[in-house]
Amino acid sequence: MNIYQTYALLVLGIIILGIIVNIVISISEKRKLISKIQYLWQNKRPLETFVRPNSRFDYQFKLRRDTYPDRTFIDDKTWSDLNLEEIFHRSNFNFTAIGEMKWYATLRHMFQTNNKQLLDQFNNNTQFRNSVSYRLALIGKVVYPIFPDQLKPIKRNNLFMICPFLPILGLLIMLFSPSTGVLITIFAVLLNIVLSGTLKRTYDQDLKSLFYTANVLKQGYHLDQIEGTPEVKTNFNHFKGARLFSGLLGTVGDQDIGGAFVMMLKMAFMVDYFLFHTIQHTYFRYQDEVLACYDYVSTLDNHYSLAMYQRTLDTYCEPTAFSEKKKIEFTNLVHPLLENAVPNDLNIDHNILLTGSNASGKSTFMKSVAINIILAQSIKTATADKFSYQPGLVYTSMANADDVLSGDSYFMAELKSIRRLFDIETDMPVYCFIDEIFKGTNTTERIAASESVLSYLDKELDYRVIAATHDIELSELLQPDYHNYHFNESIENNEIYFDYKIKEGKANTRNAIELLRITHFPNKIYKNAKQQVEKL
Repeated sequence: MNIYQTYALLVLGIIILGIIVNIVISISEKRKLISKIQYLWQNKRPLETFVRPNSRFDYQFKLRRDTYPDRTFIDDKTWSDLNLEEIFHRSNFNFTAIGEMKWYATLRHMFQTNNKQLLDQFNNNTQFRNSVSYRLALIGKVVYPIFPDQLKPIKRNNLFMICPFLPILGLLIMLFSPSTGVLITIFAVLLNIVLSGTLKRTYDQDLKSLFYTANVLKQGYHLDQIEGTPEVKTNFNHFKGARLFSGLLGTVGDQDIGGAFVMMLKMAFMVDYFLFHTIQHTYFRYQDEVLACYDYVSTLDNHYSLAMYQRTLDTYCEPTAFSEKKKIEFTNLVHPLLENAVPNDLNIDHNILLTGSNASGKSTFMKSVAINIILAQSIKTATADKFSYQPGLVYTSMANADDVLSGDSYFMAELKSIRRLFDIETDMPVYCFIDEIFKGTNTTERIAASESVLSYLDKELDYRVIAATHDIELSELLQPDYHNYHFNESIENNEIYFDYKIKEGKANTRNAIELLRITHFPNKIYKNAKQQVEKL
C-alpha cells in the first residue's frame, strides 16, 4: 500500500469515525430530550423559555388573512387593547415553529383547537404524549419556514448536480492511479467549496425552508404511525426521497451539528445544493399534500399546547355555546393574566353601562369578558367555573393614545377607534367593549356624544355593548336601554380598599378627592377641592 492509498484510507476513516461519533451523540441527545420532555410536562414549562430573534409567529396569519374565506378575525386594535400577545406567549407551549404560527393564527380566530379526543390523549396517555412530543421537538423552532406554496421554483444547473460526485470519483481513481486521483479530488473539493459558497446565497432562505419541510415530512410520517393520532391527508410514499434526505440532514444539517469539519464536508460535496434541487421538484408536484402535513403537525402541536396551558390555569372550564341572541352567562369569571384575581358572576342579556371609581375594576372586568369570549371560540377554554355564550365577533375601544407620528391627538385616536365599530359587516353577533368613552374631550360634549353613540349602537340589532364611564349622568340618560352596574370601594384608616366585585345599579361613591388626602397632597388643596365639589 503506497502513501496515497494510506491517505485515502485515513480520510475514509475520519469520515467513518465522524459518522460513528454522530450516532453516539444522537442516541445520547435522544435520551436527554425524552427526559426533558417528561420534566416539562410535570413542571408545566415550555421547551424554550425565550423568543428566538428569527421568530415570525404572526407569519401565517398575515400571509393568509387577506385571502382566507372566513374573515372574522380579531382586529389589531382589539388584539392590542386586550393584551392578547401576552396571552399568546403565556399559552404557547408549542414545540415547532409551524405550531407556534398556527397557535397565533388560532388566537386571531383563523382556526380552532377543539379536538377533545386529542386533548384527552395528551392529558391521560403518557406514552402517547411522550411519543408525540418527542417527534414534535425534533422539528423544533430553529427555522421559521416560508410556507411551501410561497416558495418560488429555482431552476437547477445540471452540470452543478454532477459536482457532488466528483470528489467520490477522485477517491475511486486514487485506488488505481494515486497521483491522478489526488489531483482530481483536490480540484473537485476546491471547486465544490467555491460553488457552495457562491450558490447558497441565491437560495439560502428557501434552502432552510425546504430542509425544515423535509424534517416535517419525516416526523409527520412517524407521528402518523403513533396509535391515537388522527389520520393525515398526505401520501408519504410521494416523499420517500425527501424523508431519506431528511435523515441525512439530521446528520449534516446546520442546526444539528456544529463544527468547521462538518461544514467543510458539506461544502466539499455540495450537499445543500444537491439536496435542495433533488427534493424541490417533489414538493411543488405534491404541494397540497405538503401543506396538509404542515397542518397535521401544527394541529397536534397546538393540542399539546392547549393541554399544557389548561394545566397552568387555576380555574378553567369548557364553555357552552347556545343560540340565544347576544347572551353571556358566567360564574366565577377571572382575568387569565392576573394571579389571585377576584372572580365575578353575571348574566348579560342586555347592554351594560359600568360606572365606578378609578382602579375599582371596570376595565379589568370588561377585558375578562372580552378575552374569554375570544378564548371560548378559538381554544374552547374559559377562565371561569361556568361560561355560556353565543359565538360572535369581539371589538374593543380601550387603551387609546395619541400618536406623534400620525399627528393624532388622544381624542382623534379615540374617535377613529369608536368609528370603526359602525363598519362591521357580519351576520354574527358583535360584542363591543368601550372603556371611558370620549374621555379625551370636555364634560359637556363628552356626555352628549357618549349618549348619542351608545344609543345608536343600542339600535343595532346584532350588537351587545358594555361601556364604562365616569359620567354618572349617562346612567340616567341611557335608561332603560342600558342596565346599570358598578364597582366601588371603601376607605378605612386612611387606606382605600377595592373588592373588585360587580354590583347592580350606578356608582354611589367617588374617591378622587379622598385620594388627594391619602396620598399626602397639601391639606389646603384637599380642603379646597372638597369645597368646590360641593358647589358643583
